[in-house]
Amino acid sequence: MTSPLLADLNAAQQAAVAAPPGHYLILAGAGSGKTRVLVHRLAWLIAEQGLRPHSLLAVTFTNKAAGEMRARTEALLQEPGRGLWIGTFHGLAHRLLRLHFEEAGLPREFQVLDADDQQRLVKRIVRESDLDEKRFDPRFGTWQINTWKDQAQRPADIDAREDRLAQIWVDVYRQYQSACQRSGLVDFAELLLRSYELLAEHPALLAHYQRRFAHVLVDEFQDTNQMQYLWLQRLAGEQAQLFAVGDDDQS
Repeated sequence: MTSPLLADLNAAQQAAVAAPPGHYLILAGAGSGKTRVLVHRLAWLIAEQGLRPHSLLAVTFTNKAAGEMRARTEALLQEPGRGLWIGTFHGLAHRLLRLHFEEAGLPREFQVLDADDQQRLVKRIVRESDLDEKRFDPRFGTWQINTWKDQAQRPADIDAREDRLAQIWVDVYRQYQSACQRSGLVDFAELLLRSYELLAEHPALLAHYQRRFAHVLVDEFQDTNQMQYLWLQRLAGEQAQLFAVGDDDQS
């Protein structure tokens, strides 16, 4: 008898949802039901494979998409998905840091900087460094700091020896990080980088989450940047089954 979780899917979607354990990258065009497949896969693993929601991690790119994914999964299961981690990359990283703030070197009540506050802080550092704002545009500086973080680079990791302009921005980055640390502030890019470092620096904590999450599912995989990919790779480890869906026109 066909599972109700497969009843409304086409043959290709059914094969993806009911696939045996393994790593899968499902590529298809826009509007082909990729997110639907991922949601049904989540429900399938719980209802048909007997996995606890606690052992599943699902990642997407917007809070709206994460909320819809949870609602649709719970509707299929006809019960709350207690223990199921569904969220955005930044939301899940934020959750890790709240749970393990001390190990991450953060105060309990650390604050998350929004884009405007981040730019204001960079602007203040540019001014305090007696730099010409026309040449050292705080908007560019903010973008550059975020780009470095998205590449998993701290100031000490950046080789700017042959580029005087880059050297100055690296120094701004260093001052920016110090200011954030003093004030208990974390920007969006820092959420991922800091949680990535947290797991690297605390092997027991990393082992705990790698044991917990037997399956990691990712929506809109084609949109992942370097930091997000590294974060996923670290959290999944060698044992977790990775199930990702993406748009083959954008990958």
